[in-house]
Amino acid sequence: MAAPIEILPIESLELSALSLAVYGDPESELADLEASIRVDGVLVPLVVAPRDDRGLSEVISGNRRLACARRLGISNLACEIKAFADEPEKQRAMLVYNRQRRKRFSQLMREADLLEAVEQPKAAERRAANLRQNQNRPDRRNSDNRQGRADETIAQLIGLGGKDLYRQARSIWKAVLAGDTRAQSSLILLDREEKTIHAAYKDLRRRDRFSANFKPTPYDVWSFRHDRAFGIPHPGAIPPAIVAHTLYYYTNPGGIVVDPMAGGGTTIDVCASMGRRCLAYDIEPSRSDIKKHDVRSGIPVEASGCDLIFLDPPYHTMLVDAYGPETVAGMPFSGWVEFLEAVASAAFETLAPGGHIALLLANQTEKDLPRGFGYLDHAFYGYQAIVKAGFLPQRRISCPMSGAFLPQHVRKAREEGRLLGQVRDLLIARKPT
Repeated sequence: MAAPIEILPIESLELSALSLAVYGDPESELADLEASIRVDGVLVPLVVAPRDDRGLSEVISGNRRLACARRLGISNLACEIKAFADEPEKQRAMLVYNRQRRKRFSQLMREADLLEAVEQPKAAERRAANLRQNQNRPDRRNSDNRQGRADETIAQLIGLGGKDLYRQARSIWKAVLAGDTRAQSSLILLDREEKTIHAAYKDLRRRDRFSANFKPTPYDVWSFRHDRAFGIPHPGAIPPAIVAHTLYYYTNPGGIVVDPMAGGGTTIDVCASMGRRCLAYDIEPSRSDIKKHDVRSGIPVEASGCDLIFLDPPYHTMLVDAYGPETVAGMPFSGWVEFLEAVASAAFETLAPGGHIALLLANQTEKDLPRGFGYLDHAFYGYQAIVKAGFLPQRRISCPMSGAFLPQHVRKAREEGRLLGQVRDLLIARKPT
């Protein structure tokens, strides 16, 4: 029997708290729907639960239509009134009504949260029944009876494909809920459809690449590529293997590493992979595990006695467009040199005796050069700064910026007879004991 259709006053309808929890505030998704309703009205009746003791009907299907109607001043709406046996039945109905809706990854995962609470107990019952049945049929004891799989059922219900993709998605979601900042960064890209579930899962799995099986290069040329599994997108991001090799050669497991210009948090994530503790700061923190602090005012006292300070400043004005003129990147050259000296001095005061400073600097070419200069050797000025601060130089390691230029940049440089700058050096120095 079809549920009755009634015309209900809009003030008697209530947005579903469950829908808000799963799909978020409908106000952010109304542009196209509002334009349609403005012209044609609400064509499909809402599905609502019977009135409660407050005289309100919860909207099971049509929360966006209700939000649009409120915006447009519509006073009454056609509603299909439908009773549900219990809360799980109502939850499942809401998911079914939203089956064809275009959903973000996070909305799919909140749907899965609801369905797992319902389907997993059912799956356990099916597995127990299958086990009892198979105990009496020896030929089926090792069979892959799929009737007990909750993940397959849920994957089909939310339209995510098979169990393998669903398990990858759930791994990402669990990491998000656990506060993993890299997973949270992937979530943003997944919701924007700028990253696939498989790619985000691979990034999550690669987090252990610098753990027990790490095999460092024994040479002083570190030519590494970027890896999105470490850090979040940020101007001037560096290959995580540079940080990993620095930690391997100049710290011990459990050591304290400080990154005063943490950017996207690459150092934090590599430290987590390699069993080091990390204190990270930035003038504009990009994630919750980076504290707000301007290194131009020194290094926080809480970092005193650390084992390594990893510094990757923005190479004078080379990234001023990304960082802004009020930052270190916007300083005049004389101010840049003074900054290098100040930060080297602050690092010397902060490090434990025998601790190391790692300073990553690239040559500056082509723009913002003094008259007559073909380039600025920032590693040279960095070397002067760390020696002036009292450090003992340990190593200069070449870390070329491979892959920094697009094919069109290469073609243009050849046509114009120019050299593209890839020289970048990592200076390692030790505080005397």
